[in-house]
Amino acid sequence: MMTILSARQPCWNDVEHTSLNLLVTFEETRESLGEVPFTASPNDPERHGRELFERAAALEYGDIAEPDEEQLKDAMRMKSSALSALASSMIAKLQGDLSTLQDSEALGMATDEEITQLPLTQAQLDLWRKYRVLLSRVESQPAFPRAVDWPPQPD
Repeated sequence: MMTILSARQPCWNDVEHTSLNLLVTFEETRESLGEVPFTASPNDPERHGRELFERAAALEYGDIAEPDEEQLKDAMRMKSSALSALASSMIAKLQGDLSTLQDSEALGMATDEEITQLPLTQAQLDLWRKYRVLLSRVESQPAFPRAVDWPPQPD
């Protein structure tokens, strides 16, 4: 647990107010680092992160500024990029699975289970591809970055 000496300039990271940035001085790093930027959230794995969020949300460090347009764009792009990476990973896995199923069918080696699984795997692959395309269009939404209609992730 880090000991909080001071915190100032709280600013939300997003319009949902799920995390915020502050400039913080910790006792343990005061001499070596001085004041450092810190992102706090109510779900922080460290107790001092949760404490900073709670105290900031209670306005102990002053009014919390809303994020500017560039901060919001960066946050939305980071979220989109992470979701797109997940989609790409799922697509690669499903393509491998589909390729093996197609090979077993083409070689006349497919089991009844594999024959049943082939169209289901293709359908899942198509859903993840569509999801990735929709993610690539998030920035073109009219209210981006203040309001984003995120596509639902496939099951």
